[in-house]
Amino acid sequence: MSSATFKPPVRNITANLSNVLNVNGTTSHVATQKNTRRPQRKWLIMALAIVGVFAAIVGGCVAYALLATSSTITTTTTTTTTTATTTTTTTTTTTTTTSTTTTTTTTTTTTTTTTTTTTTTTTTTTTTTTKTTTTTTTTTTTTTSTTSTTTTTTTTSVTTTTTTTTTTTTIGETQWSAFWLFDNNCLELFNNYNGVPRGNPTYTTSVLGHGNAISFTAASAQYVTVTVKQVIFNSTSFTIEAWIYPINLASTDFGIFGQCQAASTNLCLHFTTRNVMLYCGFYANDVAGSTTLTMNQWSHVACLYDLSTGLQQVWLNGVVDGSHTTTPFQGVSTATTIGMVSYPMPNNYYFNGYLDQVRYEPRAKSEYELLNDATLCAYYSFDGGSIFDGGPNGINLTSSGTVTTITGRVNQALQFSSGSYLYVPYASFYFLGVSNYPFTLSLWVKPTGSYASSTIFFVNAGWCVNFLTMTSNGNIMANLWNGGPTVSSGPVIPLNSWTHVGYTYSSRNGLRLYVNGNLYSTSGAVAFSASGALATIVIAGKRSVHKYI
Repeated sequence: MSSATFKPPVRNITANLSNVLNVNGTTSHVATQKNTRRPQRKWLIMALAIVGVFAAIVGGCVAYALLATSSTITTTTTTTTTTATTTTTTTTTTTTTTSTTTTTTTTTTTTTTTTTTTTTTTTTTTTTTTKTTTTTTTTTTTTTSTTSTTTTTTTTSVTTTTTTTTTTTTIGETQWSAFWLFDNNCLELFNNYNGVPRGNPTYTTSVLGHGNAISFTAASAQYVTVTVKQVIFNSTSFTIEAWIYPINLASTDFGIFGQCQAASTNLCLHFTTRNVMLYCGFYANDVAGSTTLTMNQWSHVACLYDLSTGLQQVWLNGVVDGSHTTTPFQGVSTATTIGMVSYPMPNNYYFNGYLDQVRYEPRAKSEYELLNDATLCAYYSFDGGSIFDGGPNGINLTSSGTVTTITGRVNQALQFSSGSYLYVPYASFYFLGVSNYPFTLSLWVKPTGSYASSTIFFVNAGWCVNFLTMTSNGNIMANLWNGGPTVSSGPVIPLNSWTHVGYTYSSRNGLRLYVNGNLYSTSGAVAFSASGALATIVIAGKRSVHKYI
């Protein structure tokens, strides 16, 4: 981004008109035929976010998740001892051996023949034959094969030891978040720390625009006490937040939230106003704010302690207003009070005005979280076709007409046909009804088809103003009410392409229009004439004072 990179003021309104806005047109020949039908429009709208210096808030309450619960952990350790004797087979085999002795019969024949030829004398020759016969004798020794088999059965011994560890955590023991809405009662959202009203406090309109806030009158000693379970602050990190509407605060202390065991160092937790500024601490070890609170107007306040660093802070409207380091709170077994702090005992300091959306978290929240809690009014990503608010206030939208989920600039977007739009069905945005209150609106937009006069973002706060529109030539226009419209003209937004649009207002800089992160035009210093009424909004459509059209 250039040096004119868009930096929203503390209060912000964001949409993803795809995290966007898509408006469809008929084919161009319809216009050239001078058809009396107005061109259809289609917008893609991605991620709409609405933020102001403080949260212009509406909608249901955010159900804050529990940080921990009581638990029973059973660990089973199985030890298996296996003694195995392998079957051993011993085989002794003696092979049959045959020994054969053969004596061959030998015959020796001796023949003597004598022949004498003289006188006729004849000698008879006697032949003697001697035979010696040896009989073959075969001796066979046979040893039968003998197999000896010893088998030992394998024996397995299994020993299982089950170890059961039971951890019992008392509810409220630095494990649970708490959220008091004060919608006509003093119950806590998770039913862990339900309060009991004292002195008959009454109820008034919530900072959210619907629901209620609790109203305290100091002179009537009105407050709320939480005794059913103790909220633990001892030696732990924590964050306490509330929306406050102070009325006639004098120089004395007015209690917002407390848990005071004794008027002694680190034994009395108190979150108050002192000299019309924020004040928080553990008694004689405290941090003071530096900004004077505005009377008769909602402000977001917070008291934070970080055990790991010893950091203690007070926050006003998303900005650190005072800071120092200290040792942790040491109080125990003390009731928690809302709208009153008792210190030094027995003196009680009651709040004078309205309290709403009081929260406790057993951790030190981040700067980003506290800024969002104080300034983000609404955030609509439109991912998966969702029209629910992703911000801290639950200002959900309602659709009218055909709205389609499509691929967006980031994840998904919504496509609007002619006559379709989104709206908040109840008055909601408190700060859009406060004159000269700064705010920001940002979104991605993608016009398709052909250009036509179109509403992108419409506000009704006792008067009706199209905050963002597009002309029939494709120019983006930003508008503000100052007894009459104040207009800041922007460039032509290209068809079929995503463009980021930002709109900011402050009494010092007036209306500023940003396109793709660059400052395009400004009105200069100008007043914003609000009616004091809670505002409703319409996205991709228009609403008159009497009806949607």
